[in-house]
Amino acid sequence: MKWYLLERIVGVLTIMTGLIYLFGIYGQMETEVQMWGIVAILLGGFIVWSSNQKNKSAIRLFLLLSTIIQVPAIILWLRHNGGIISDGTPSSSFIVHWGYATPHILIVFIGVFTILFSFSKGTP
Repeated sequence: MKWYLLERIVGVLTIMTGLIYLFGIYGQMETEVQMWGIVAILLGGFIVWSSNQKNKSAIRLFLLLSTIIQVPAIILWLRHNGGIISDGTPSSSFIVHWGYATPHILIVFIGVFTILFSFSKGTP
């Protein structure tokens, strides 16, 4: 498999994950969570766009940033497993499950693998 395909997969997954938070698929979202979705969409777009470019240091930077922003989401989904997410305005009965961290975990694994793979191949 070509490593630029992995870059595009990470980019598309990051965009899709951002859209989930932007449009509130899991229910009512705070503004900060929606902003996280916007940042994820932009990063994913940059990853897909820069996978066609010659500057591999830019793609590595975007992959690293995309991987880093997934970590807080993973921690929060795992930490609040079985609980209810609500700050009370409006109240929600959405039950948190660790499975919702799966797309974030997938992005981290593929992102780290892609970054390491790109360095091991000696690409500039």
